[in-house]
Amino acid sequence: MDSMVEKDVRKHIQKALSGDSKAFEWIIRKYQKRIYFTVLQMVMNHDDTDDILQETFIKAYTKLDTYDDSYPFYPWLYRIAVNTSLNHQKKKARLRALSLDEVDGNNHHAELSESPQQLSDMHGGDLIEQLKEALKKIPDEQRMVFVLRVNDGLSYQEISDALDISIGTVMSRLSRAREKLRGLLKHYLEAKNLEV
Repeated sequence: MDSMVEKDVRKHIQKALSGDSKAFEWIIRKYQKRIYFTVLQMVMNHDDTDDILQETFIKAYTKLDTYDDSYPFYPWLYRIAVNTSLNHQKKKARLRALSLDEVDGNNHHAELSESPQQLSDMHGGDLIEQLKEALKKIPDEQRMVFVLRVNDGLSYQEISDALDISIGTVMSRLSRAREKLRGLLKHYLEAKNLEV
């Protein structure tokens, strides 16, 4: 599966490894939007997404010499983005927990259960807004699995590899996410005569 795109990417990687900064800028331009929207779906915050995107490309640049060009480039870059997102969310959760100890407040996590774009295409833009709000109310781990499965179309195995969890854990988190989303969206869906 050596497409022209992959050949072009490999050519730019080789140039970047030889010190050509313009070649790596080309790689960034090529994948920036795709990675941005994947990360945004996981962290649900534009500022955090910008930070994670920058960190992802810095890591990719510093680790470019470890990339095995017998495999497609995007999954390698994608894995860096997912891991960076997970680390960011863990760090943010620890900071949130620390501040909650001081303030004695409530900590709410976010998550996702069905693909916002797919649902929006079928039922209109209002549903996607309802879903985004519901996703903010489910745990990060469940939202990430949901996003990777439903939005990005990854297989259970690919999600397992990307998140370094078992396939059983992937299935369990996905099931819990969908269950919670159904509960959170139940009244809205019933009002619109949609299946719960």
